[in-house]
Amino acid sequence: MSLAAFIQIFLSVIFLASTAPKFMNPLPFRRTLEQLGVTNKLIPLGSRVIPTTELIVALLILVEETRVFGQIGIGALLISFSWAVWKARGKELDCNCFGNLLPEQFGAKTMSRIILLAIMVIYLFVNSQPTGLQATPIQEWLAALFITLSIMLGYGLLSAMQQFRKSSLKK
Repeated sequence: MSLAAFIQIFLSVIFLASTAPKFMNPLPFRRTLEQLGVTNKLIPLGSRVIPTTELIVALLILVEETRVFGQIGIGALLISFSWAVWKARGKELDCNCFGNLLPEQFGAKTMSRIILLAIMVIYLFVNSQPTGLQATPIQEWLAALFITLSIMLGYGLLSAMQQFRKSSLKK
């Protein structure tokens, strides 16, 4: 499996993991939109459009014929997420990037994730040749899926440890 094919799967899983909690429990994400100063009229729309867009780009990026549309969609989402980080500067606002799965606040860690994802999307634009993802054996798909889930789990554990350490120091 090429690096570009792995990135396609990685980005798809990340955006699927981001959208699922927002659909299952939209309230934390709605609160985040409120705290960011989104107008009350746009909050119901934004709380549906953003996770729906995340779901669509997660699927589009996996299909070679629609990959570029997925990449453009991810780029647009990353720009909107960067706007959210900018709007939250100097405030202690919950990110809810992954719904309420990971209790995190906007900040440098959020921006570094955005930059990392942007680098991956740029890599896909630069490496625009077909990746052959549809012809990739299922074992390689599963390996990429499990590697991605392991990275996410490791990140979640490190975040939880950091949160625990912060709360222990406050006492």
